[in-house]
Amino acid sequence: MSKESKSSLVIAVSAVFAALTTVLTYLPGLALPSPTGGYTNVGDTIIFIAGLLFGSKVGLIVGLVGPVIADFLVGYPRWYVTLVAHGLEGFIVGMGARKSFKVQLMMMVIGGLVMSFTYFVVNVYVKGLAPAVASLIRDVFGQTLVSIILASLLLKPLEKLAVIKRVQEVILG
Repeated sequence: MSKESKSSLVIAVSAVFAALTTVLTYLPGLALPSPTGGYTNVGDTIIFIAGLLFGSKVGLIVGLVGPVIADFLVGYPRWYVTLVAHGLEGFIVGMGARKSFKVQLMMMVIGGLVMSFTYFVVNVYVKGLAPAVASLIRDVFGQTLVSIILASLLLKPLEKLAVIKRVQEVILG
């Protein structure tokens, strides 16, 4: 496959997963407002799956695009923090692509903690320490942990699909 075709596939796969991330991040009923500002969601599930299936480049793109679109839709004012937090999360998780489940789990934990602590650092300055700690607890247990569980349940069945295997071959080599 040509370099241009591979790039086109990366863009297409990233767009699909970014759209899914936006939906799971934004969808009323799935996105729960937080008493400290912001909202808790399961959009990280898709960032985890995209990174683990297709690597750091796709994970990064999905983490950059999907949550930021959701932030714009809900009017979250610190979308620029989302860029850093979820972009890093997707990139880090993508390092677990084609690795053992134990490594993939570890990368989801690390990526989720990086995301959570990125928001925490900003929240300390914006909201103060006590609300920032409350947000951190919500991010780690209400968002990261739930998304890790969901991604873990979905990942192995997805990896078995022929279309996923073929796209992985092209993107990851």
